Amino acid sequence: MSTTLDKFSNTIHQLQNHLQALEAESSQLEIPRLSGREWFDILERKLIPQLTNQMYLVVAVVGGTNIGKSVIFNHLVDQQTSAISPLASQTRHPVCLVPQHFEQQHDLREVFQGFQLVPWSSAEDPLKQDEAHLLFWKNCDTLASNLLVLDTPDIDSDAEVNWERAERIRQCADVLVTVLTQQKYNDAAVKKFFREAAREDKVILTVFNQCQLPDDEAYWPLWLNTFCQETGAHPELVFIAPNDRRAATNLELPFYPRQFEPAATDAPSEINADTPQSDSPVNLMEVLSQMQFGEIKIQTLRGALKYLIQQDTGVPSYLREIKSRSQEFRSAAELLSEHELAEIENWPLVPNSVIVAAVRKWWQEQREGWSAHVHGFYNSLGKGVLWPVRYLHALTTEEKRPPMEVYRDQEWSVVLQTVEGIYDRLTLVSELGNALLTSRLKSLLSGTSREALLKTLHSEHSQFDFTTQFEELVDREMTSFKSESPQYYSLIKQIDRAAAVGRPVLSVGLFFVGFGAVGDVGTQIVTDTMIQSVVNVAGDVAGGAAATTVGETAVSSSAASGMGYLEAKIRRFHAVFAQKRTEWLANAVRTHLLKTLPEELKSAVALPDSKHYHAVQQTVNELEQQLNQLQITL
Repeated sequence: MSTTLDKFSNTIHQLQNHLQALEAESSQLEIPRLSGREWFDILERKLIPQLTNQMYLVVAVVGGTNIGKSVIFNHLVDQQTSAISPLASQTRHPVCLVPQHFEQQHDLREVFQGFQLVPWSSAEDPLKQDEAHLLFWKNCDTLASNLLVLDTPDIDSDAEVNWERAERIRQCADVLVTVLTQQKYNDAAVKKFFREAAREDKVILTVFNQCQLPDDEAYWPLWLNTFCQETGAHPELVFIAPNDRRAATNLELPFYPRQFEPAATDAPSEINADTPQSDSPVNLMEVLSQMQFGEIKIQTLRGALKYLIQQDTGVPSYLREIKSRSQEFRSAAELLSEHELAEIENWPLVPNSVIVAAVRKWWQEQREGWSAHVHGFYNSLGKGVLWPVRYLHALTTEEKRPPMEVYRDQEWSVVLQTVEGIYDRLTLVSELGNALLTSRLKSLLSGTSREALLKTLHSEHSQFDFTTQFEELVDREMTSFKSESPQYYSLIKQIDRAAAVGRPVLSVGLFFVGFGAVGDVGTQIVTDTMIQSVVNVAGDVAGGAAATTVGETAVSSSAASGMGYLEAKIRRFHAVFAQKRTEWLANAVRTHLLKTLPEELKSAVALPDSKHYHAVQQTVNELEQQLNQLQITL
């Protein structure tokens, strides 16, 4: 058994670590925390501290308000440890009697997790008003070395904190001394408390207190039968105690053992009130001491383990909750993916004259040796001869702005229109009924977010060096062109004609594509960019129909060489530069408007495939196998 407990302990600690990692990872799902879930509290308050080779039994006296719990507790330990009164004493904090030297071998803070331990000083201690979860404890030299006994707050108190403390004690307890009365056997809060106890396979000893004897001998079985049917509890032992205030105060209350078997219904005819019952009272502590501690401990640990791995109440239900919530995030991502954020029919084009000038500059930088010297000389000479003509032309014509500055203004105008369109589309998506998107998008779109976004975009846009960007693009493209066509120099001679190439129409679409390619939102995650700009360039190339998409150049067979090929390259300059510019816009929208939303959706969708999720699932399977093996061993 020692080896078996060690295996369970190792597995349980692994499960706790995996669950904590999974909880941190799944915080974005906005599901309730692990703390407060019955199975997790059992894991931390019972299984973690009690799955050891040093077995001890936790016995708690539990029940509703003003039914004599403290009286029963005092009789059990044979001392006035808890205050009693004819009025409801309102026990607010648990009191624990601990065997001598127990605290030297065990950490009481581990045994009673979530409580602040305070040494007991008087019977009035548990009546104190305090928001903290206090547990008063004292040594008792009459207790068995492996037995802890507690008095607990009311499980049906008007103060929520009281029954919360009682539940914490129930979760770590092995034996519940259940105090019932005619008034409290069918109370809703009482039944809820004991339903959980029954599911966790606690050992239950029932004391039916404050009975009017002999009159109630015919009725307590009916009351107790109702209690059992409503809760699923099955008392190991049953006692009845008379309503005797003097005896209760003087620790002289008699406890009469009774035989009880739950009936199929609560019909009076099925209760045999004439069954001979013992008139000899018993000592509750002696009865308790005669019970098989080891068997009780194994039973309650096994019950806690079963509860932990149950499909409807345990860890599997948590994993299903994560998967279900993750699917909601996938639905939100797919909904966002289905809608184009912006559609721009006429993205501005860099003037062809700028392209020609950039290609010429690149070509000049490719010349070497004597050719570069000669061409450089004549270029300088030409500029010198023609300067008077350019000077007179400047005097007679209006000053013209640099072409790329004109392009800057045109692009900013399109950016303004695009941002308006993005806000309109996102507002529409937020109204499509997906609660996750609605709350997040409305938060992102609210207030002055539009003005803040435009201010940020304008600041970035005004700092771009468009000329340098375009020359770098031409350098990359022409270097590639050089390697593709060794005879490129014969085409470069015709570059002046390229300035007359018809300017194509660029259409741009911005998509949220983190959960599938455009038009296929059902596929797996395919990109980390999350927002993708798609640029299409359409036009006629040397008489042949062509469509240029970034990354590919489609040219008709009749235009695959010569001037048609060069014209296709000119159009490619337009498309690639537009792609670069729309990528800036898409990334800026993601960074400054959508912020962490794309990453949140992507991460949430991937959770059921995470290593921590699978680790928890595998550990639960291991626990189930170990429990099955334990059943065979026992």
